[in-house]
Amino acid sequence: MLNVTANHLSGVVKRLPSLHEPAFASLSDTELFELLDRALYEDDDRTSEEVAADAAKFFKFDFLTNGGESFDRSKSFIAASNGELRLLFKDSPKGLVSARVSVTEFANTVAAFVAWVQSEGENGG
Repeated sequence: MLNVTANHLSGVVKRLPSLHEPAFASLSDTELFELLDRALYEDDDRTSEEVAADAAKFFKFDFLTNGGESFDRSKSFIAASNGELRLLFKDSPKGLVSARVSVTEFANTVAAFVAWVQSEGENGG
């Protein structure tokens, strides 16, 4: 099942250029997570049109939510600013966990992971 996550991560790498949002730079990790979570997953008093507009604007920041069995019990988002990616994960036991990594390091790590998954698939592993 790692191929599901590898495909998901490959899609994230393709959309890295679109993840820069200057308005997010002033938000704390908690504020950013809550903004994206509310826009994408909260059931509130927004109209159907507002929900659709928020989805169109913010879905690109969804990270590994439903990106494979390993991530079924968590929500996560990814956003870029100042050459760094902010990775925000929330699951029940730990609460919010955040990390920052360079865009280049992230892309290189994903490429290495995807290559490994492909290699294992070719080797029958």
